Amino acid sequence: MVNHGVESRLISATGAKFRLAQRAERSLRLLQRSPWRTWRSAARFSSLTAQDINASSADVVNLHWVTDGFLSVEEIGRIEKPIVWTMHDMWPFTGTEHYAPEGPPLTRWQIGYSAANRSIDDSGPDLDRWTWDRKLRNWGNEPHLIPVSHWLARLASESALASTWPTKVIPNVMDTTVFRPGPREEARSRLGSDASPLIAFTSSAGISDERKGWSYLQQAMVRVKETFPNAQVMVIGHSDPHEQARVSGDVLWMGEVGDNETMAALLQSADVIAVPSTADNLPMTACEAQTCGRAVVAFDVGGLSDTLAHQESGYLATPFDTDDFAEGLILAIEDSRTSNSWGKQARMRAESLWEPATVVRQYEDLYAEVLS
Repeated sequence: MVNHGVESRLISATGAKFRLAQRAERSLRLLQRSPWRTWRSAARFSSLTAQDINASSADVVNLHWVTDGFLSVEEIGRIEKPIVWTMHDMWPFTGTEHYAPEGPPLTRWQIGYSAANRSIDDSGPDLDRWTWDRKLRNWGNEPHLIPVSHWLARLASESALASTWPTKVIPNVMDTTVFRPGPREEARSRLGSDASPLIAFTSSAGISDERKGWSYLQQAMVRVKETFPNAQVMVIGHSDPHEQARVSGDVLWMGEVGDNETMAALLQSADVIAVPSTADNLPMTACEAQTCGRAVVAFDVGGLSDTLAHQESGYLATPFDTDDFAEGLILAIEDSRTSNSWGKQARMRAESLWEPATVVRQYEDLYAEVLS
């Protein structure tokens, strides 16, 4: 594939070797038990080798999400070519955690992992310390980090592992031709739903992923329904009958979505997209929603402060204040029914920040800088 004069080759994880490495990774992480619930990766098993990468014609290696059986810590350390690493979470500078607690007080990823600073609530092998030590020992070829939000850039600069690594913020790219504004009523009729208003909530792991904040949205909906009694939530993502049975109220379960056109249509059908995450980087849902011309309501945490402009393309609620979150939803619904100024600003923001040409140019400039 050739874009803007830069030849690129995409390497993804497939095949039996990857499935075996993935199974071994997921078994390994079960050995450590911790009350801090987050996706974890020890990255000990690898289905791709540095030898394959080093033998390729690539001048620069651009890593993204590399764990779960794709690349091990050791194989990353053996890559001889310049590395640019697009960061979608905290894993490159933590132990196994993709999202780790922030201080104060200073936490392990900020001061280094040792036996003395392990939480007394953790048990089993200290995979966090083991993984962090392996990163420290193997990663002499310091990568050039590309956090997709200023929040993640700040955390990297505060970390014991990556504080001196070169860093440049470049946001995710959005396909503004697929994710585009569309008639709400037409999209909603294809759903077979006449709910008004309709609030979208998306999570690949469904409502069971505590980090995505489903419980906060449920609490906020009590107040939303005082103003809009017919309001309905549409859940996009994994779900099963057991999860659905635990949820009270009127919920439209859409299941997992496998293509962008369907996702765009679902977002177009909504009045507002709710992102009540307790920690997040630059969540694709929030970007996709705004690219579709829909306002987003989120807590003012992590990279969400980069993602939307408060009371311009959505609403940034006081963290974990469900009354304020509900206020944001109500204001967004009212705006969508009148001027839709938030939705229009959301689309303009997406076009100015996340257009492919804009983002690709920043990558081209960085590649040139790294090679020089």
